[in-house]
Amino acid sequence: MEKRTRRVFTPEQKFAKLKDIEMFPTVKEGLEKHQLCHSVYQKWKRQLAVGVRASLRNSKPLKASDLRRSEAENKKLKEVVLNQSLIICELKKEMNLE
Repeated sequence: MEKRTRRVFTPEQKFAKLKDIEMFPTVKEGLEKHQLCHSVYQKWKRQLAVGVRASLRNSKPLKASDLRRSEAENKKLKEVVLNQSLIICELKKEMNLE
């Protein structure tokens, strides 16, 4: 049995292939020409229907590592600010400034 190599297409290539497949009398003929399976065609059509160009990328959408890192840092900084606020409140109480 021959093993297929995984092909990677840009969003522009995917869109062009979808348009070309729809020009054929039957979808099956278009898929055979482009050597695509029906499930890939359906997936690309569904993604295109969403109307988000980014959804045609080659993988599931993931958060950028910089964004995840920033969110984690933001969470830590919020905790630091909260702890400092509590310490300031306690110091004010001890000094009878409230």
